[in-house]
Amino acid sequence: MISMTNEHETNIVVVGLIEKNGKILVARRSNNKTMFPGKFELPGGHLDKNETIEAGLQREIKEELRLEVRVSDIVHAFTYTDNEGFKAEVCYLCYLEDPDSEPVLNPPDHSEVLWIGPDQIDRFEQETDETEAIRKAFKKLQQSAKTGEQS
Repeated sequence: MISMTNEHETNIVVVGLIEKNGKILVARRSNNKTMFPGKFELPGGHLDKNETIEAGLQREIKEELRLEVRVSDIVHAFTYTDNEGFKAEVCYLCYLEDPDSEPVLNPPDHSEVLWIGPDQIDRFEQETDETEAIRKAFKKLQQSAKTGEQS
């Protein structure tokens, strides 16, 4: 039996690269967070036990930002270790179910959100695996725009 020392049921993290008008949403973690306070991140979180990836990502984004999304393609995946243990993070391109919807902050989770374009990746403020996911998402969006498709 696997012993897990953290508060989460799994060490699988799913995040959304939420697209709107050619921009991607990034959110600043609240300063009260124990892990990475005040840092920008892609919205999402840990899957619950027996939860599908799509359902878990939709749940997390709805809890954190009150947005409903359609989960599309995997853009990037990576592993890392933090003070809770070894984790796998999978980054999905997501589209708003209602293109006119805007995020609503949940202060315990985030203090700010930004819609960034491909020329604004530096606003993410750090170079991480999530930064690489953002670059890959913009590349995929650019390719889709050329073919006139939405994944």
